[in-house]
Amino acid sequence: MNNEHEIFRQVGYIQQTLSQDKKPIGVFIAAGCPLSVRVNERDEAGKKVDDPLIPDVAGLTSLIATKITSGDKKKPSHYDKLLTQMEADGIKDANIEIILSQIRALRQVAGKGTVKEFTEKDLIDLDELICKTISAEVDKLLPNIETPYHGLAAWAKALDRDKPVHIFTTNYDLLTEQALEEEGCLYFDGFIGARKAFFDLGAVEDEKILHPRWARLWKIHGSINWRLDSNKNIIRTYEKDDKQSYLIYPSHLKYDQSRKMPYLAMLDRLKDFIMSPSSALFIVGYSFSDDHINDIILQSLRSNPTAIIYSFIYGDLEQDKYEKAIRCAKSTNNLSLIAFDKAIIGRRVGKWSLKDHEKVNEIPSEIVKFKKETVDVAGKATDIYTYQLQLGDFKLFGNFLKEISATKKNEHEKSSE
Repeated sequence: MNNEHEIFRQVGYIQQTLSQDKKPIGVFIAAGCPLSVRVNERDEAGKKVDDPLIPDVAGLTSLIATKITSGDKKKPSHYDKLLTQMEADGIKDANIEIILSQIRALRQVAGKGTVKEFTEKDLIDLDELICKTISAEVDKLLPNIETPYHGLAAWAKALDRDKPVHIFTTNYDLLTEQALEEEGCLYFDGFIGARKAFFDLGAVEDEKILHPRWARLWKIHGSINWRLDSNKNIIRTYEKDDKQSYLIYPSHLKYDQSRKMPYLAMLDRLKDFIMSPSSALFIVGYSFSDDHINDIILQSLRSNPTAIIYSFIYGDLEQDKYEKAIRCAKSTNNLSLIAFDKAIIGRRVGKWSLKDHEKVNEIPSEIVKFKKETVDVAGKATDIYTYQLQLGDFKLFGNFLKEISATKKNEHEKSSE
């Protein structure tokens, strides 16, 4: 039927592509992914709560607001004043990334004077305070080695590839790095050195000279361990120095060339990857809320019809929640949007179907859920199944990758006997 997509066939395509070792394969993990790692803690009343290890952007925005707002209407903080100004300008319910971009836009205008009653120092101090608060909130460790990040790392390491795995992320945390290191997966992230590793643009642009065994990790929105030192050098360090500023969510604005450089370099890696012949990119936890990233994705896909992107979203295909994602998928043939209940494939919206229900037992990692309803059809009791493909749950996606890596490892061992 025209309004259906065969779930077994699509899972087969996805599994086969992720098992490739000859073509460029990449994974893009965004803000929704850390939500899949849950931690059991106790609240103030001693009751157990199941919280995400790191909140999403909305949760992070709320946490930051509680920590740096003054709580006193008579003596509002700079943060309070900024939100009031933004609302007056029609920018309502802004998340922390939009707030940071607004601060940096105002800095560009302020120069050595003032803008909207903020001095340059006010804006610099507020920027630093927000970034320091973000760093404290997302500086967490994975609780064990059974997380989806470890599944991703195991898959990245498993195959003897002709082309390296590329991992893109908009997250500032260090969860991906932790998993890659604990799985023993070699990776290059644009920095060279140990104590205070320095960002090497030349090495980033010429990363193809590295062996394909090395995964590439590209942190598009910066990282909590990226710093700009007093000499305007971009370094990666775990040392905390008040003289160094954080490189979190580098803005596209040209307010500071040294901050702009890694942001544009990371975006170039994304564009270069999608433009590679027969490339395949798998996106998880991204709601297509960043127009700069969306533009690169869509323009690159249109320029390279041999590329394909599967974007897995969490939950059902709701127009209000995923309006931008739906618009992007409907405008581009080689961008497939995979939701729990439906998918947009080849610009066509369709619900999931399965011609032979017994095939559901051949789909790995419990990524497909179904409900059975028995109805009367022409006087005969008939079983009707409703299917969901839940690869948009990063936990299940990580398990899926881990199973693929285990299968490829077994095949390699058998062929070596």
